[in-house]
Amino acid sequence: MSIEHQENEAFRPLVSIGLPVYNEARFIEETIRSLLDQDYPNMEILISDNGSSDDTAVICKKFSQTYDFVKFHRFEVNQGSTTNFQYVLGQAEGKYFMWASGHDLWASNLISSYVEVLERMPSANIAFGTTTWIDQLGDTMQKESGWSDTRGMGPVARFFTILWGNMHPLLGLIRRSALNDIGKIGNFIGSDLALLADLSLKGYFLHVPEAKWKRREFRHEQTHDEKVARYRGATFIIKGGLLSSMFPMLQLPVSLGKSLMRSELPLGVKWLALSGLILSLPVRYVAGRKGL
Repeated sequence: MSIEHQENEAFRPLVSIGLPVYNEARFIEETIRSLLDQDYPNMEILISDNGSSDDTAVICKKFSQTYDFVKFHRFEVNQGSTTNFQYVLGQAEGKYFMWASGHDLWASNLISSYVEVLERMPSANIAFGTTTWIDQLGDTMQKESGWSDTRGMGPVARFFTILWGNMHPLLGLIRRSALNDIGKIGNFIGSDLALLADLSLKGYFLHVPEAKWKRREFRHEQTHDEKVARYRGATFIIKGGLLSSMFPMLQLPVSLGKSLMRSELPLGVKWLALSGLILSLPVRYVAGRKGL
């Protein structure tokens, strides 16, 4: 750990960055250096390689041998994406936690900007930044993503706002106590939305405009079916029976309904919200599938 890390760790809450990776050798060195360039002085980087068949593990291990706040773990056999994401969260010790993808990049002020707003607003669970899409060469793409800042909204409004939003807040900075309250991540298609919905019922999501990050698009998936095929493939290893094969999104509405029913909302409000969810889900599904 650098002298700056040591001098400042007593004054800033620890931030844990979880980096679950699989076959990211092409981008992982640039990604890790982007995290090391953060101006926030008190963080740990937790890398877990999921049995990669390329040089990902070799590259990651090199960084862990150089920086003592970079910790490296490797599964010898691919355990699936959910297990790897859960593992890095389980190793975290920080007050705040962020999942990082093995191919993305972040502005140097990102973590410090997130921490500042979360420290000011204890009722918020997530701080997330402004996204720029880049291609496999690092060139900016003509693709945009919106954001859903839910400060000032009640829990039901937050829930339905997140239901219709994108998944980018999940790659923001999250209050770890809120994640611990929810428990294990579901191993099904749409579990990212289910987790965000759970978190939305517990606190605000804050958009931080000055915190910028670059999300890399290199898979060239065009259709909903192509994305589902990836989720069921070797990278994610999301399994299910015959019913799940026929209806791959089936577990998502069940999980969303459970989130509402176990929330602290009044019973009558729970049932009204559940009714609204049942009515809106078919529209949400078609809109997501067709890109509407």
